[in-house]
Amino acid sequence: MGKQKGRASSSGLAASLVPHAQGAAPTFGFGGYHGATRVEPAAPSDPEAPVRLTPDVDSEVLQHLKRLGRKDPTTKLKALSALSMLFAQKSGEEVAQIVPQWGFEYKKLLLDYNREVRRSTHEAMSSLVTTVKKGIAPHLKSLMGPWWFSQFDPAPEVAQAARRSFEAAFPQSERRLDALMLCVKETCLYLNENLKLTTQALSDKATPMDELEDMHQRVISSSLLAMATLIDILLGVKLQNCDVDSINSENRNLSKVRSTTLSSVETSFCMHKYFLDFLKSESASVRSATYALLSSYIKHVPHVFDEETLKILSPTILGAFHEKDVSCHSSMWDTILVFSTRFPEAWSYCNIHKVVLSRFWHFLRNGCYGSKQVSYPLLVQFLDSIPQKAGMGQQFVFDFLNNLWAGRNQRQLSAADSLVFCIAFKQSFLWLLKNVSRYTGGDSSDDIRTKLIIDILARIVWRDYLLLSDGTPADVQLSHKKPVVAANTRYPTNYLQDLGKCIIEVLDAIADTENYLLDVSCESLLRDCLDIIQQGEKLSKFQDHVEQLVSFFLSLDLLVVHQGKTWPLERLARPLIDQSLSAIKSLDTPGLVKLLSVLVEIFGPTPLLLKSYQKNDEKSDMKPYLEIFNDDLLPWCLNGKYSTSNSKIDLLLSLFQDDCFFDQWCSVIKYTIAKQKRSVDDKTSNIMDQFELLSLLLQKVRERVAGGKLKNLHRNGCLPEHWRHDLLDSTAISVFCDLPAADSCANFLCAALGGSVREDRICFLSTETVRSILGFILKNLASVFVASTFDWARFAYGLLLPAEHSPLKVPDKQSSPVNFEMIRFSFGVLKGSLFSLGLLEEDPVFPSVLAALFIIEWECSMALTLGEECDLEGHKDDTDAGPLEEEIHLKANLAENISAFRRSLSPSFWNNLHSCTLNRVAYILAQSVRFAVFHTRDLDDDVTAILCSEWVVDMLKLICIDHISLQSFFDLLLSEGECWPLWLRPSLCNGHPSINVQFEPAITDDIELKHQRFVAFVDNLIIKLGFGEVILGIPGNLHHSMSQSSDITSSISPLSRAWVAGEILCTWTWTEGSALKTFLPSLVEYMKEESCHEVSIMSLLLDTLLEGAIMHESGPWALFNAWHLSGNEIEKIQDRFLRALVALLFTSNTYGCTWREPDTLVFFEKLRSHLFVDSVVNRKCLKALPFVMSTMVKTLSEKWKLDKDSSYADLMGKSILSWLDATISCLSSSPMEVPEQDVEDWMQVALSCFPLRITGGGRKLVITVEREIGDAEKSLVLTLFQKYQIFYNSAALSLSTSETALSPTIELLGVKLMAVMVGYCWTDLQENDWRFLFRMVFKWIESSVLLVEEMTDGINDAIINQKSNEDALDKLKLVVNTSDELRTSLAESALVTLCQLNHLCKTQEVENSQSLQLIRSGEYTESNDKMVESVLRLFLASGVSEAIAKSHSEEASSIISSGYHAHLHFWELVASFIINASPQIKRSALESMELWGLSKDPVSGLYSILFSSQPIFHLQYAAFSLLLSEPFCKLSLVKECALGNSISPVQHSDIDQTTELMSDSDKTLCIRDELSASIEFPTSELLKTDLTDRDRVDVFIAWALLLSHLQLVQSSSSSREKILQYIQDKVSPCILDCIFQHIPLKTAAPSGKKKDVELMPEAEVAAKASMNAIVASSLLPYVESLWPIGTWQMASLAGSLYGMMIRLLPSFVRTWFTTLKDRSLSYSIESFTRQWCSPPLLQDEFSQVKDSIYADENFSVSVNRSAYEIVATYKKEETGIDLVIRLPNCYPLRHVDVECTRSLGISEVKCRKWLLSLTSFVRNENGAIAEAIRTWKSNFDKEFEGVEECPICYSILHTSNHSLPKLACKTCKHKFHGACLYKWFSTSNKSTCPLCQTPF
Repeated sequence: MGKQKGRASSSGLAASLVPHAQGAAPTFGFGGYHGATRVEPAAPSDPEAPVRLTPDVDSEVLQHLKRLGRKDPTTKLKALSALSMLFAQKSGEEVAQIVPQWGFEYKKLLLDYNREVRRSTHEAMSSLVTTVKKGIAPHLKSLMGPWWFSQFDPAPEVAQAARRSFEAAFPQSERRLDALMLCVKETCLYLNENLKLTTQALSDKATPMDELEDMHQRVISSSLLAMATLIDILLGVKLQNCDVDSINSENRNLSKVRSTTLSSVETSFCMHKYFLDFLKSESASVRSATYALLSSYIKHVPHVFDEETLKILSPTILGAFHEKDVSCHSSMWDTILVFSTRFPEAWSYCNIHKVVLSRFWHFLRNGCYGSKQVSYPLLVQFLDSIPQKAGMGQQFVFDFLNNLWAGRNQRQLSAADSLVFCIAFKQSFLWLLKNVSRYTGGDSSDDIRTKLIIDILARIVWRDYLLLSDGTPADVQLSHKKPVVAANTRYPTNYLQDLGKCIIEVLDAIADTENYLLDVSCESLLRDCLDIIQQGEKLSKFQDHVEQLVSFFLSLDLLVVHQGKTWPLERLARPLIDQSLSAIKSLDTPGLVKLLSVLVEIFGPTPLLLKSYQKNDEKSDMKPYLEIFNDDLLPWCLNGKYSTSNSKIDLLLSLFQDDCFFDQWCSVIKYTIAKQKRSVDDKTSNIMDQFELLSLLLQKVRERVAGGKLKNLHRNGCLPEHWRHDLLDSTAISVFCDLPAADSCANFLCAALGGSVREDRICFLSTETVRSILGFILKNLASVFVASTFDWARFAYGLLLPAEHSPLKVPDKQSSPVNFEMIRFSFGVLKGSLFSLGLLEEDPVFPSVLAALFIIEWECSMALTLGEECDLEGHKDDTDAGPLEEEIHLKANLAENISAFRRSLSPSFWNNLHSCTLNRVAYILAQSVRFAVFHTRDLDDDVTAILCSEWVVDMLKLICIDHISLQSFFDLLLSEGECWPLWLRPSLCNGHPSINVQFEPAITDDIELKHQRFVAFVDNLIIKLGFGEVILGIPGNLHHSMSQSSDITSSISPLSRAWVAGEILCTWTWTEGSALKTFLPSLVEYMKEESCHEVSIMSLLLDTLLEGAIMHESGPWALFNAWHLSGNEIEKIQDRFLRALVALLFTSNTYGCTWREPDTLVFFEKLRSHLFVDSVVNRKCLKALPFVMSTMVKTLSEKWKLDKDSSYADLMGKSILSWLDATISCLSSSPMEVPEQDVEDWMQVALSCFPLRITGGGRKLVITVEREIGDAEKSLVLTLFQKYQIFYNSAALSLSTSETALSPTIELLGVKLMAVMVGYCWTDLQENDWRFLFRMVFKWIESSVLLVEEMTDGINDAIINQKSNEDALDKLKLVVNTSDELRTSLAESALVTLCQLNHLCKTQEVENSQSLQLIRSGEYTESNDKMVESVLRLFLASGVSEAIAKSHSEEASSIISSGYHAHLHFWELVASFIINASPQIKRSALESMELWGLSKDPVSGLYSILFSSQPIFHLQYAAFSLLLSEPFCKLSLVKECALGNSISPVQHSDIDQTTELMSDSDKTLCIRDELSASIEFPTSELLKTDLTDRDRVDVFIAWALLLSHLQLVQSSSSSREKILQYIQDKVSPCILDCIFQHIPLKTAAPSGKKKDVELMPEAEVAAKASMNAIVASSLLPYVESLWPIGTWQMASLAGSLYGMMIRLLPSFVRTWFTTLKDRSLSYSIESFTRQWCSPPLLQDEFSQVKDSIYADENFSVSVNRSAYEIVATYKKEETGIDLVIRLPNCYPLRHVDVECTRSLGISEVKCRKWLLSLTSFVRNENGAIAEAIRTWKSNFDKEFEGVEECPICYSILHTSNHSLPKLACKTCKHKFHGACLYKWFSTSNKSTCPLCQTPF
């Protein structure tokens, strides 16, 4: 039951119903009345007789009206909603016919318990009255009562709806009032009837009693409020002044209404016995409404209260203070006050002390029962309403105040309650003090006033404020208990503040009227104050008492003193100081000092301390005051305890006066200095205390000067200059020169200097003193560098202090230790006074100080890095560890503090510095960084580079300089020196940046080392700051974010540093970096984004690098793999300029950074112009030309294709034709006539113009041409090929067959020419051309095979005939290093041609069929197959080589595999042939390898490649594919020994046949060691590895291989059973934990809803892979896409493995899933499986079951896909059984349920046995459900055939291996499964029969 929240006043309601003067209607209802507020509704009253409806009433309306009588609230709500719609749709005449019936239902619905029903009822009423309009008039009197009553419903929404419906019927307030007056009698009757209702009369017996009680209380409270408001409106407003005898008809009508109203309400008053019974109700809402109704009666119907009535009501109303419900107090107070005021004689009709005062005292003592906000403001009104005749004595005054005081001490006194209490107490106290004569009787009023002040104000209130104990004197007689003064209660701060304000306002009010009483009050208050000071710290809460005194005087100053009143000074402050100053000085506590300071601040020092002070005396002598100050107060303030120093300094400053300021300040300084000197002389006292005191004094002065808080100083002391003194300057200098570095000294200097923040520019020292201090700081900070172990740090010392040391010479290291205390001291002074020192910014010392802050931190960071490296390398010298560690620790702390300080400086600090200052700082820092990079030898080069670049970046982040200054800094940082640059030099040509190439600079090892360090530094700088910032000289992101005011429109050319980019490219490699990996991508990426700057630097770079390239002679292009161009190939170029040029062109093409045609044309013309010098071929340019053309011809050709008519396209075409002609002319001569070098050079140029592109790898390898050629070029190329054939054949005939006619380079170029011919001109080749081509390709492929086989023989011999491990490793290295790179290149080119030939053989083009038919003919096809077989032999031989080496050691294996990495492209081509080779070729190659007789077989070689220590992913995938293909798949799973030694591996037909030949004891599956090592890898170790760790990758690949084998084996074969048994016995299911490490699932708590968990990106990749693997039943795509190995690739493989495991090994996965302990994880995995894996698995299972043919009329299977059910029916003779298999939606994670739905002629025991049998088969089967059903059926068949079941598993067929019970007990003759017996023996630890217990 809820509480009433209040209602609007009757006057407000009345005003809303009175017609407005100007005809304006109120907004709604009765002028804003919101009704009572309750939460519980009521039940309907007994229904009246139903009304008969006319026959023409709409049947639908009638039906809904009948539904309103239902008890179900939902039905009622629906009916009311429908009626609202119908009322709005029908006409007024139709609706008017149902008003009687509606009125009947309406009255019942208003009493309904459900508030929604009541609200909907009013909405329907609104719809009805809107439609019917005046048709409601005949029924208004019957409806008005309930209508008016409902507007006071406790539910606000119901009351609002009722008012809206009333307003809908009567929109104007006048009409509403008229309607109310018209029906006043009927309304009162209705309300009276409601008030008569009992709980039982409201509803039937079925309603719960608690609901009935709530309904009854709602009806009563609403009726009482309705009647009270009716009286207020009609009698209080409308009918108040009507005249009965008026001749006006309107007045006569109103008079009649008034009579009717009075008669009705009088009747109600008598009928309900003055409503006394309702005041006794348990419901607070009923009592509150009753109080409101009685108030209305008292105000507007007072004549009903006769003497008899008053006798009855007086004790009840005046004694109503026992009401404890807060919601009733407002209406209760209204009733009491209006009753006491209207009927003062009523006090004589009750026992005042027993009935009224006793309850009132309890009411006050209990804090008004929680209604402080309501009750306290009314206390004075209540006191005023008590008639004097009531006979209250003086004891009433004290009882009232004591009880009121006692009531404030509640547990939780809120701020609002505290304030309202103090206001009420003040008002009550002052009212009683003023009206005390009403209670004096015969006593004197002054005595009572004095007693009130002493006993109440002083002893209770004042002492409570001071937190003193109870001080109530014994002679104060109380009628009740003594007042409770909570000395130990911790009051809230707001309470004490309010109480102090209350006391002050009481005193101030007394001061305005009674001086005598003010004296008494102040004397009483002073007595307690002096007592506190005299007792001092003997009081347990002495400090709290003093704090309260301070707070009191501060409040007194704010409330009284500021108004100009003097009584606080004269009556309180001065007497207090006169009598307590000596005690305050002797006690010397912080609180008392603060009190004295506050008093001085408030009243001034002279008025407070001088009795003779006159406020208006302008000629007052200050000598007496100075004597007191110098002789008494100053020594005390500066010689006291340290704990009071802060307070005494405040006091001392408060004692300063304008007229004597300089004398006072001089006295203070002299006294302090003299004190210091005495301390130094006698060495007996602590000097630091004086410095701390002086620091505190100066800081206090600074705060007051800055804040303008020097209250007593207006002329002198208000400016910082007034506080300067020569003694302060000399003391500050002596701190650095004579005294130890102590914190107190630093604090003193900071206090004297100021400047800790930008706003603080107050300095108490002279400019010369500040300059001297700045010099001391720099010298101390720089001292850390002299003892540094780094040369660059000592070099920085010379930069910082050029006057003491030459900056060009590195000072020697000092042996003396660094004074870190002095450095820390100096830094502390700098930190605390930076902005004051910055005023001397023009002094060169200041920028040096700023630079020193950076360099100190840099030196420390390098020292710490060096220390960490030494610790890791174990080079630490224990003898010097202690001092060294201590020094590093001190240095680290210093650097950390400096770093924090630098970062705390805002950008505005640096922006506000002068440009000269910033330039000086930048110069020092740039030179320091350069020297650090060049001369740091103790650290690794990459560490030094990273460290120094971080310094620069960190500096630039903090120092926000403009763009021009920043570029000047970079120019300085990257300026030329001895070691930088080496290859390129910057210069200016016509005012534009230019670059000069250095030809063969003199380079020593030391210079090259320093140069590489600096290049690494610049590269790191570019990575961190951006290419545009460092190289191009334009604002980058970092600088732009720091300084928005940078001038980005400045010219690029003067600031560009293209020579730096060229220098880095020429350097190429440095420690932990290279141009190709880091620098070039940054360069080209920036040029893509900022195309406007591309031309300037790109053209300049290309021209410069080209110039350098043609100055040096490059190596042969033939060995350059231009068709498979990559960074590794570019690194093979020896000339640094050519390498840089090719890399720049290659990277720009790779990143899609294109040139504009004019620039391209200029570069190409420049390239051509260098080719000939005075008609003589430039040999160096000719050698460089093919490198450039092969790199850029593709891009240039694309431009040509877009615009064939351009001048550039014409120039390029003519150039290529001329180069072809030159090449042909060289080949036209005899080999003996032309130099081979000319042939090589021109063939290289020609071939570079016809590039091929090799993309992909493995089976996806594709070779395409890079450009389209015209007929002229094609004709010349064909001619070139024919000339080469003639040239080659003639060279071969001129020499003997044992020698080579041509140089290997020319032969290599010839093979490359063949590849070009097949790529560009294959359609034009003739048969002779094809014959020559096939012959040359076959030759070089066989040559490579022979080379690899020789290497394999060498490796085999080295391992077999090894003398020692070192001997074997040396031989292996020798074998690997003897490989011929030229022969490998020849073979690689031949493989490219062969790959193109294979592609042509598979092409489907019909045109040019003659060439296709030719190469597809038998001779060429046979040759092609032989070459592919040779490639496969080569691949197998390489694998066997690694396997042989691996059998020796992992190191030996790494030596072999590292040799493969030197020719990656060659092996990629080899792998592409392996995958696409036919089974016949694979079988032939395998037979060849078997006949070789090596120590390792080919399968071991494939495993060695698959699990190589240095894997090549194309070879790995090729090996994986071979292991799963015929004939290797028959040998790749099981060990060779397990297949029987009598059978040759080549003759294996199937694993199943082999296992049949073996005995039962030999049928255990022996997995190959290479595979089992990874499959059985400990999962506990695997879980700890990285997600891309090599061991983890190998394990996943091994599982992919095993699962792929399992997929290939037939489901019914014994081999499958053995593989499954191996997995069950040897492999832990925890491998799935490793798999799900790659599938990050969001953990989710299980809930009732099967909502799928949202997947993360990696998990989504895995999910799709798992589903696709299940559908495709293959893992090959995911193994192929594994490389390059990354987290996403591993996630994809992991998902596919999970999908195949859950498909092929469901029982294995289910075992793991059921052991998961993390419920959240198991729920996520279940959701993952249900969403991605189970749907295809379930579909496959149902399809297999449906498609299975069991060939038995007694057995049938049906499938219900929607219900996930399979029904198996078995009938035999007269018996039958139906078993239902239910699959879960997360199949197969959850167990399959099996249920027997029908059985006929089968015993319950046998039925249960068969049910368990099928359950066992289904759950244990690691295969399809269909196979499990087939096995279970076979089990049935065997049972019907008479075969006995195994007594252990109760099954005939074993659930795992499907064997029959064969092992029989010799005693009981029962037969058992072998597996069951083995399990029985192992678990029971005995070998007896399970049945008869005899030995088996």
